[in-house]
Amino acid sequence: MVEGSNNQQEWFKLHTGRIISIANAPVNYRYNHVHFPNTDFTFLRFTIAKGAALKLNEVKFYQTTTTKGTFTEVVNTLRSKTIDKQSEFHLTFDTPVLLSRLSIEPAPTQQFYRSVQIDWLADSITSEKGVHYNYQTLYRGVISSFQQDTIQFIPQVVHKIRITIYNQDNPPIQLAKVTGWTPQVRLVTRLQPGAYTLRYGAANVFHPHYDIDHFIKDIPETVPELQLSSELKPQQNTVAAPNPWFKNKIWMWGAIGIIVAILGFFTMRLMREQ
Repeated sequence: MVEGSNNQQEWFKLHTGRIISIANAPVNYRYNHVHFPNTDFTFLRFTIAKGAALKLNEVKFYQTTTTKGTFTEVVNTLRSKTIDKQSEFHLTFDTPVLLSRLSIEPAPTQQFYRSVQIDWLADSITSEKGVHYNYQTLYRGVISSFQQDTIQFIPQVVHKIRITIYNQDNPPIQLAKVTGWTPQVRLVTRLQPGAYTLRYGAANVFHPHYDIDHFIKDIPETVPELQLSSELKPQQNTVAAPNPWFKNKIWMWGAIGIIVAILGFFTMRLMREQ
């Protein structure tokens, strides 16, 4: 329990939670973070109600300021399979999406602590032996029943996701739901008055480098919003491929007829000479 006071006589409760430490092979887990709301109290007091005596090595305090983003849930299709003590969950999205977090919701009444790896399908190669899928790693870590797991990683455009849970000698984990979240992205730039064109979709373009990257703290909280006109898609001019004469059926049948006539002529001529 966390309490605060200004005179060490009257204490006010700020937070009640748990700290956990497990050291029992193969599990080695420690959760020793205590989160409580911002406070102006001069004194803080931590109380451990029950349990064995603890040896305190150090205490660190952090104050964090988080700007909450706006995320949208992405519809997906989930399928699973378990092979050789590994459970694989495959998520398929209707269209490629910019993904930055996953919420993993296990079925209730399960206690677990498992290593997990999340990969995204980068590309695939078709050969005589079948289709080979090339996955790249997004996240490696641990999921547990101690807390709700929302996994965050660097935003990546994905179409398919593979979640691998290493069960070791335990029964496979049953997942009730896996939710993908896409962030709302804003482009901030410094422009002079004029007309501009915003282009996107090029596959082989290098990441641009602008001075504004070094002055993020100087960007005001509210900036004018530019209004975009309707999207203009480039017209693709299709040129009809020339049809070679040897691929034209009329020319082919005509050439075969001429060859047959010539062979017939010389055959009849040889028969008359004999």
